[in-house]
Amino acid sequence: MNNKLILTLTFLLILKSIYAQVFFFPAGLVASAIMPEHGFLPGKKFAYYSTIDRHDLKQAKFRVEVYDDRAKLKLSKTGCSDVEFTNSSEFETSECIYKLGQYVDTLLKQSNAILDLSSNDTLQIRLQGIDSRLIGFGYIRAHGICQINVKYHNRQQTYCIDITDADKNSPVSPNAFVTRKTATRIMASASMREVIEKMIIDLERNIN
Repeated sequence: MNNKLILTLTFLLILKSIYAQVFFFPAGLVASAIMPEHGFLPGKKFAYYSTIDRHDLKQAKFRVEVYDDRAKLKLSKTGCSDVEFTNSSEFETSECIYKLGQYVDTLLKQSNAILDLSSNDTLQIRLQGIDSRLIGFGYIRAHGICQINVKYHNRQQTYCIDITDADKNSPVSPNAFVTRKTATRIMASASMREVIEKMIIDLERNIN
């Protein structure tokens, strides 16, 4: 057994213990390490933000499957924004799918859902695009852009967001004293939160 295979199997065992209730289907070979918490420049640790509103999924059980469709789709931009992907942020790596999966796990549980791999109620979540951008001259805006497609029962829905540090749901204000790396990381996280919450809102309506 070669070293690459050993490393891959070890990584999968680690992921199994961390994300025991979420199935992951990354594109290509599993990488040797999870996306660096601090990227390649100084910045705060990646944070998981709670939903803006409280939701109650009434302990509904879901089998959650998270896919990474970015390499297949090769989107240049999302359906809700004219801002194009640069594909140069730390979130471009294939390991980003595990951040999204942990986010889904966290917010569904906070919304009183139960993640159960044996459930027949399957929730398929496909990451189609994500990026974080600093745009502007002089007065710069930090953008978080994310698009996912969700299949639940026989229905598919695409959720998309382009959130900036000037938006009311932003975890950071445009005047906050943070590094540019931290600002983009915060907004990327916020964009994940936004699309997942949109999904939860629709699930809540379906359950109620």
